[in-house]
Amino acid sequence: MTFPDDSHWKAVAWNGISLDYPADWDPIISGETHILFEKDFNPVFELRWQKQKNSGRVSLDTILSRITKEAGLPELTPIPIPWKRYTENFAIRLLGNHDNTTPEAAIFICRECKTTLLFYFFNELIEKQKQIILQLLSSVSCHRDNDCHDICWKIQDFQVLLPDTFEISGHNFGAGLTRLSFVHSGLTMHLCRMASASQRLKDSSLLNLMNLLGDIEVSQAKSQLQENEVSHRSYPSLLQQIRSRMKRKAPFHWVILRHHPELDRLSGLFFYDKKPIPETLVSVIENNYEISPL
Repeated sequence: MTFPDDSHWKAVAWNGISLDYPADWDPIISGETHILFEKDFNPVFELRWQKQKNSGRVSLDTILSRITKEAGLPELTPIPIPWKRYTENFAIRLLGNHDNTTPEAAIFICRECKTTLLFYFFNELIEKQKQIILQLLSSVSCHRDNDCHDICWKIQDFQVLLPDTFEISGHNFGAGLTRLSFVHSGLTMHLCRMASASQRLKDSSLLNLMNLLGDIEVSQAKSQLQENEVSHRSYPSLLQQIRSRMKRKAPFHWVILRHHPELDRLSGLFFYDKKPIPETLVSVIENNYEISPL
């Protein structure tokens, strides 16, 4: 089977799930386990997923039957030949009208990690782009190799590799400002991406933007300035630590804001904790946070 040209595809990775999608689609993050794809402001494809829960000895067929019943759509049988390729890695059910060989929805359960994935295909995709459905589903990944302990987060024009112990605690995709928040053993990390940098820096400096985004007050004398970068690492005294905790603020912080003039973007990492922040951890994450051309 011949698939469309891969050069016209992009990749998205979110909370343990990754897949490829046509470059003229827009991924909309609708939740921690929900991605909606639009084309020309119209929905074309939707993905929801749920990581394995303690299901005991319940079989995958039993789980599939329950979800199929809850979905309220008739099961499409037999499975069309092009879809049988997925049965090696997934237990699957296809949902749709019995007089149509193209599903309106699909339920996949990974045979290895037991992640449940629910796909919904909107009318335009069903009627005009069957090949796209097959290529997209062939690219879906829901687990890592056993020796890998990092998770890739890739959306818009940036990606970051984080230890799998980091859990997402919030996300905001505002106009020109994306902010993702994570927690890890008492540490809080905010990742920021801003555009356009030239417009932001017309009325403000990197230092002012760092203070604004980080909710801190660092003077120029106490900041570390490099070409296209400003940063600050706090070394609070015991008294300062006590005062910060009384204000319900983390006494230790390490903040970094970078300007990427060739891409007209700003990228920021903001770490907060009640205890000193490990230098190795910050260095590893900083080196794995990348901004790419749009």
